[in-house]
Amino acid sequence: YRRQRQMCIRDSSNQFDITILKKLVVTAAYDYRQRDRLYKYRNNTFEYSRQQGVVETFTSGSVENSYREIHQTYKGHNVNIYGTYENSWGGHNLKITAGGQYEDYRSTSLDAKQTDLSSDDIDSFTVATGPITLSQSITAYRTLGFFGRVNYDYKGRYIFEASARGDGSSRFESDHRWGFFPSASAAWRISEESFFTPARDIVDNLKLRLSVGSLGNQQVSNYAYIEQISTDNQMNYTFDGQEKAFYANVTDPLSSGLTWETVTTYDVGLDIGLLNNRLNFTGDYYIRDTKDMLTTSLTLPSVFGANTPKANCADLRTKGWEISLSWQDEFQLAGKPFSYHVSASVGDYITKITKYHNPDRVISDRYEGQTLGEIWGYHVEGLFKTDREAAEYQASIDDKAVNNRVYQNKGPAGNRLRAGDVRFADLDGNNIISEGSGTVDDPGDKRIIGNSLPRYNYSFRLGFNWMGFDISAFFQGIGRRDWYPAANQASFDFWGPYAFPPTSFIHKDFYSNCWSEDNRNAYFPRPRGYVALSGTNRELTAVNDRYMQNIRYCRLKNLTIGYTLPKKWTRKVLIENLRVYFTGENLATWSPIHSDYIDPEMAAMNDEMRTYPWQKTYMFGVDVTF
Repeated sequence: YRRQRQMCIRDSSNQFDITILKKLVVTAAYDYRQRDRLYKYRNNTFEYSRQQGVVETFTSGSVENSYREIHQTYKGHNVNIYGTYENSWGGHNLKITAGGQYEDYRSTSLDAKQTDLSSDDIDSFTVATGPITLSQSITAYRTLGFFGRVNYDYKGRYIFEASARGDGSSRFESDHRWGFFPSASAAWRISEESFFTPARDIVDNLKLRLSVGSLGNQQVSNYAYIEQISTDNQMNYTFDGQEKAFYANVTDPLSSGLTWETVTTYDVGLDIGLLNNRLNFTGDYYIRDTKDMLTTSLTLPSVFGANTPKANCADLRTKGWEISLSWQDEFQLAGKPFSYHVSASVGDYITKITKYHNPDRVISDRYEGQTLGEIWGYHVEGLFKTDREAAEYQASIDDKAVNNRVYQNKGPAGNRLRAGDVRFADLDGNNIISEGSGTVDDPGDKRIIGNSLPRYNYSFRLGFNWMGFDISAFFQGIGRRDWYPAANQASFDFWGPYAFPPTSFIHKDFYSNCWSEDNRNAYFPRPRGYVALSGTNRELTAVNDRYMQNIRYCRLKNLTIGYTLPKKWTRKVLIENLRVYFTGENLATWSPIHSDYIDPEMAAMNDEMRTYPWQKTYMFGVDVTF
């Protein structure tokens, strides 16, 4: 197997300004971008032998004698033309900008493949004699927008800005192609007022900010209003007993009113500078409304015969806040200036669905009032302490919906509940462990047990400089996040043999966390195979609060230590500045996750754990200035 990639990049950017009047400038800018990619794939069969003197050719699956080329081309044009007028008088400052923008993007992909090449060394269609397969995709869209913005301030005390955009996209039907998105913001520097004079010895800056603005999203539709006919569908039977026939079909019903999704943000903020701006505070509280989200519009009976059309019929609201605080100062230490700085920031948000067509409030779908990221699961009361306790539970509670794999178990633990197995709580008291009808009003024994979205994102920096030494550190983390190990690739790293008994990678301390007669307070239950593998009715694939992982973390993202040699030393050898330093990335991580082998940040980013974890990096260097 051989793979080659060739790429050609062409970028061009041009801009010119024309001064029409003393205070009026017209700007025209044109950007062109082109990407040409060629991918070549060559597959060869190979010979093998299972017995002496018998040689066979392996051609199973993707192993074949074939040559394939994929040609991809992307072209983009972006034209901006706008005028800017600026004027100042008597403390008043005014700036007006107005213009238009045009975008044209087109990408194509041509995929060709042919089999039965007569040479193993030549990668070309010219030596191929087998059937050829071709496929092509074309994506294109155009946008046209007109915009205007007005900026005004009076002596930097009263600040105001208003802007608006009118955008049209070819991705929507002509009657719904345009959207209008206005914005406005205002700020009042209270510290510049005359009545604030007595407080200026302490408060250097006090600014109140207000803003409201909307943005449009055209990605909700990609010509979804156009009905399509597919002609390459092959039947599973023949009419003549020899060849399967092809047939054409049309797409599911479409909504005729698809249009822009609109995101409107309301924000109030406060900036404070104290003690000669050594202490600074910035705080914001915002509400973000997303309107006209594209989703299923109606609930139709199955006799309708097609999927329900989508429309702009869902809304959500996000409420959040952000705070940052910093302090910087300098004082004399051992007769030398010691400067240092400390800063920290933290923010949080919660998003709720405010409009969605799900009248039955089915949990597996979105519903009004839902908090995004919520995790529904079962409550686990613990592990059975004795075989008798497990038998009494099994006799009175039907838990096959979450434990049926135990009853099918053929291992040494037997096909019944025993000491060390997971005990699920019968919260609704009907002696059946189930999810009820799967709705918010009838969730059976399920409850909201966590949330997969991050809460309280934070970071802080600190550092100092003294006598040529400098140290800086940056920490980053989240204060709350829930993650349940999935029953796929991630399961082998977390569940180990519970997912797949023959797995070849088992942590050396894994069994010290498994229940046994001598380890009754263990975290994991009695060892049973396949109870954490993909599938239903398995005790560990059933999301529950016992094995829900808290993946909050704090990570030392960067640590830098340096020393700058005194100039009186370096100048003797014609060196103006010489600094030696050490830098470390991702040096330490603190998290309550119940695993020393799973990175909490990676678990949050990719549920299947198919990405490399953050790597520790150590670097030593020298900066020299002559």
